[in-house]
Amino acid sequence: MKNTPQIPAPTAAPPMRPETPIGAGPVPRRRKRSMLVLGVLVTLVGVLGTSMLVRSAGDRVDVLAVTRDVPAGQEITAEDLTTAALPNDPALAPVKASEKSSVIGRRATAPLHRGELLTDAQIHGGKALPAGQELVAVEVQRGAAPVDALAPGDQVKIVSTPGKDEQVSKQMPEEIEAQIVKVGAPNASGAVVVQVSVAGTDSSLVAARAATGRVAIVLASKG
Repeated sequence: MKNTPQIPAPTAAPPMRPETPIGAGPVPRRRKRSMLVLGVLVTLVGVLGTSMLVRSAGDRVDVLAVTRDVPAGQEITAEDLTTAALPNDPALAPVKASEKSSVIGRRATAPLHRGELLTDAQIHGGKALPAGQELVAVEVQRGAAPVDALAPGDQVKIVSTPGKDEQVSKQMPEEIEAQIVKVGAPNASGAVVVQVSVAGTDSSLVAARAATGRVAIVLASKG
């Protein structure tokens, strides 16, 4: 009699672990508090940023701007100026609108162009000239003026110089007394533009001679 193999009885399957629904569990109280604090901080940062932008936009100053072109040497009038509001930037140095009355009557020491801000450098030394005096720009060539020694207020003489092929006259060359108003910077060839104040009766003659480029400036003793 053959032995029949015995089949082991099936074992009972272990009970299945119930699935936990995603997000069903309660959020810990500590996490809720952290999220609340983070939300408050974000709100505060937004409020502070908006406040700073509003404050910076409101921190403006009134300055002077040019309404029309003004040649160098011309007297500045009220019609040449207007008021503009700009942020208070230390990098900018325009003339404040409150100084308008002191600017009117001064002469531009550099060309003023419509739409630009008026700076002190454009009017520095350009105070109103005494009665009977006029401003003339004289360009002197290299070596024709003691440029390094000239300063606003110096008394000088404008002297005509001979041409390249002309002989020097033994007679005293004609001199015109003047006062230095501003000394420019040398250009590439070494020529310098010097603004001088001269009597109204001599201004046309000085301008005509300056146009030829044959002038020299002699510095009088400063005593």
